[in-house]
Amino acid sequence: MSPLSPSLVCTTESSVFSDSFQHAGQASDKLCPTSAESEKDKPSDSTPAPLSRSQVSLLVCLSLSNLLAGSCTVVQSPFFTPEAHLRGLSSAASGAVFSCFALVQMLAFPAMGWLAPRIGVTRLYTLGLLVAGVTTVVFGLLTYVEQPAAFLAWSLTVRSAEAVGTAAAQTAVRTIIINQFPRRVNSAMSLVEGMTGAGLCLGPAIGGSMYALGGYGAPFYTLGALFFVTAAASLLLMPKMTDHSTERTEMGDADRNYRDMLILVLSTADNWLIFAALLVAAMNWTAMDPSMEPYMHAVLGIQPAELSLFFLGSFAGYALSSPLWGRLSDYIDNTFLLVAGSLAPTALGVLLIPPSPLLGLRPSRVLLGVGMTLREVFQIGAYLPLLPLMVRRSTARGLQSDVSGQALLSAVFGAAYSLGNVLGPVGGGLVTDLWGYPTLATWLGGVTVVLCVTLAARGLVYHVTR
Repeated sequence: MSPLSPSLVCTTESSVFSDSFQHAGQASDKLCPTSAESEKDKPSDSTPAPLSRSQVSLLVCLSLSNLLAGSCTVVQSPFFTPEAHLRGLSSAASGAVFSCFALVQMLAFPAMGWLAPRIGVTRLYTLGLLVAGVTTVVFGLLTYVEQPAAFLAWSLTVRSAEAVGTAAAQTAVRTIIINQFPRRVNSAMSLVEGMTGAGLCLGPAIGGSMYALGGYGAPFYTLGALFFVTAAASLLLMPKMTDHSTERTEMGDADRNYRDMLILVLSTADNWLIFAALLVAAMNWTAMDPSMEPYMHAVLGIQPAELSLFFLGSFAGYALSSPLWGRLSDYIDNTFLLVAGSLAPTALGVLLIPPSPLLGLRPSRVLLGVGMTLREVFQIGAYLPLLPLMVRRSTARGLQSDVSGQALLSAVFGAAYSLGNVLGPVGGGLVTDLWGYPTLATWLGGVTVVLCVTLAARGLVYHVTR
């Protein structure tokens, strides 16, 4: 189409997070623990304590920011291309404005992972929201730019800055979740990422309605104002931080430390399976959805309004199943088998949507609805455990369990998923133009099956050798 205390305990395949951050000479701020999540003396199989009121408020704030981030990604999709056409720009030029967002996010995530421990994770979160809010408002002011070249240049520039702001906020959100909810990472992720999906689903509808009521600027001014409100709320709800700026290491040492951590993460074999799963998950959404409407209109006569109902229905499955997957994955040790088990029905859903020639079925609205629902319900089940799994496997290899390591993992996770968002529309459009939409579904379904088998094999090896 996307969710810090010094005490950090996590049930792992082969390791447990250390109980405290480094005290002196570390290049990161420390977040104070929340009372309900201090797990220092609890056994790894104990039931997590109930969330405190402050933790619930924190989750609400993080969820709202992800809802806004998802919305700002697509809020202009119903009306931006017609506005660009009015200024003499081509569809390709307007498409570039959409594509640059994912590309800049992919490049920005690693930079945010480097920046987070240097300026502080909660500070990065607030700054990201402010940048996203300012750029969203500025994007609304582009209605006063009439020259085609200037309109395109400003659109690309502002959209790129908006991508940097959302990348900063999302890196901070994932880092805070890893740190503040060590025993409930999957449950917290399911809520926050579910709100990202809600933003992606509701954004076009809200943007189109506000555009009709208030003109080009109305959706952007409203969304920007909500970013500012969320940023202000974060100042009250974010965990307290202890600033150790006088104890920081030399910048050169910090840079070398970041490179060493990055090399460790990239040299962990299991992480490459996770990168592949993120890439496939992103492409199963972004490669198929843009070309779905023309194909379904040609073979079934489905109009955009009717297709939007299919998307809304499948999103309901996504939203309802997300908390269940999060809670289930919190209690399953062998995450590899959980992800593999979720990818199998995901592949079936992808194959059913056109449907694939391999199935020998005729296109129908029933197959479209079943396929989209299977894809949404089970792909979120495969996606949610991936970040906690990356944390566990990287920590098992020796990654330090402090804010620096957590921010790096959050950034790498976001970059891998953004790469799929970049490649999906381009690759999906190319395959559809050359061989047709059913062939695209066949290829994606086949890749998903291969990944499913690979993760199942890895899960069996883990089960036997642990």
